[in-house]
Amino acid sequence: MSADRKKAVQAQFGRQASWYGVSQVHRGSAGLAELVRLAAPSPDACALDIATGTGFTALAVAPQCHRVIGVDLTLEMVREARRLAGEQGVSNLRFCLGDAEAVPFRDNTFDIVTCRHASHHFPNLARAMSEMARVATPGGRVIVDDTCTPEDPELAALMNEWEVRRDPSHIANHPPGRLRAMLEACGLEVDATTLTHVPLVFSDWVRRGGVSESNADSLRASLLGASPDARSAFRIESVNGNVYFAWPEIVILGVKR
Repeated sequence: MSADRKKAVQAQFGRQASWYGVSQVHRGSAGLAELVRLAAPSPDACALDIATGTGFTALAVAPQCHRVIGVDLTLEMVREARRLAGEQGVSNLRFCLGDAEAVPFRDNTFDIVTCRHASHHFPNLARAMSEMARVATPGGRVIVDDTCTPEDPELAALMNEWEVRRDPSHIANHPPGRLRAMLEACGLEVDATTLTHVPLVFSDWVRRGGVSESNADSLRASLLGASPDARSAFRIESVNGNVYFAWPEIVILGVKR
């Protein structure tokens, strides 16, 4: 990860760690339940959660695994994850600092490797996926869960534009076809793909991004003024003054053969 991009991610999530610690979007979702199902954790499994954030994914798989490690680039996120794990009394879970593009573990170490709601922040996503595949054991399961763009290039560009305006550390969301191809290019066999949606409330979305009031007003107007195709694709609606929308989400299982 480039030094400038790394600093941007650390600054953004260092400021917002406490908000992510209480975020219902990150705490639980249809995508998280599907990730756990596809991970198929077992009592003898060792798991690694990359870009763990405040640790919700690691916490979700830990009860069914022998050992889980969560790594994240941002110290404040690691501290928040440790706090949450301590509150829940989880003893088989450890958190440490680590870069998704240079994972600090040996080859063929983990039976399960997960990465949830984070890959859109990686400047070199192909390298991060290669690292996920590298540290997985033969037969190991790599599960990537993230928001994704529609396949339509114009809608994809619009979604990424909105996300960058909300969070300057955002790099890019990608369409499902590209994400599957990138995993396969790392030598993983894609065994399952699930498409769902992440329901969002505009006020919470901009708060987690630390967006100023003026920029939030501009973003709100942009969403509400979007084309009918965009409003349909992203489920944008205004109800009693509140703006609701949803990002497409993909959960992909790749198996290391």
